[in-house]
Amino acid sequence: MDYELFIKKVNEFIGIDLTNYKRPQMERRITSLMRAHGFQNYSEYLEVLKKEPNQLEKFLNHLTINVSEFYRNPNQWDVLAQKILPEILRRNPRPKTWSAGCATGEESYTLAMLLREATTGFFPRILATDIDEKALAKAKAGIYQEKAVEHLPPYYVKKYLTKVGDAYQVIDDLKKLVNFQKHDLLKDPFDTNFDLILCRNVVIYFTNEAKDALYRRFREALRPGGILFTGSTEQIFQASQLGMKAISLFFYQRKD
Repeated sequence: MDYELFIKKVNEFIGIDLTNYKRPQMERRITSLMRAHGFQNYSEYLEVLKKEPNQLEKFLNHLTINVSEFYRNPNQWDVLAQKILPEILRRNPRPKTWSAGCATGEESYTLAMLLREATTGFFPRILATDIDEKALAKAKAGIYQEKAVEHLPPYYVKKYLTKVGDAYQVIDDLKKLVNFQKHDLLKDPFDTNFDLILCRNVVIYFTNEAKDALYRRFREALRPGGILFTGSTEQIFQASQLGMKAISLFFYQRKD
């Protein structure tokens, strides 16, 4: 069995289409994991994944890259807080927001903090989604190690986190603002009329075709004038061809 047949069988088995991911990186990740556990070929490995839940769990965890932290790339969050959010709130005082590919929740909670600080008399509700159920469980628990908060301004740490031993716990009042749900960006339907979509450091392993398709879907999910906030490795160079325009580095607005 070659790699292409293996990922076809994986899709049939667990419903994850790996053809949307860049082949060299994904093939290397799968092969290294397979051999680390003593399997020499894809046929043998596939049978093990079907029969042993613990091996399947390791496989899924290895495919999912959940590296995140609060206020990641601080300069970009400063732009969001000082320039982008005030304009969004001017157009709609009760904005609809989505943290797509939220991983373990750090950036979703960061967005919740900024919105809570920027609004009065309104408790924002943020949709936060990811394909990884274990990551979502951690996000819902809201407990993080100190490294995750090292870039978060002290004001936010003091107001929205509680020190618990060597870790930090997100306070319940902030947790209530974020609705975590399982969602596959590549095949599940999108809601619409978002004022802000945050999708950062998620698509870097996608093929160019999958990226373009996803960005077009994000564009349709935004209301006119809505904003997409991407990661520092995900600058959209042909934004106009996707129905958007760059309004700042890593911020793109739906144009009509």
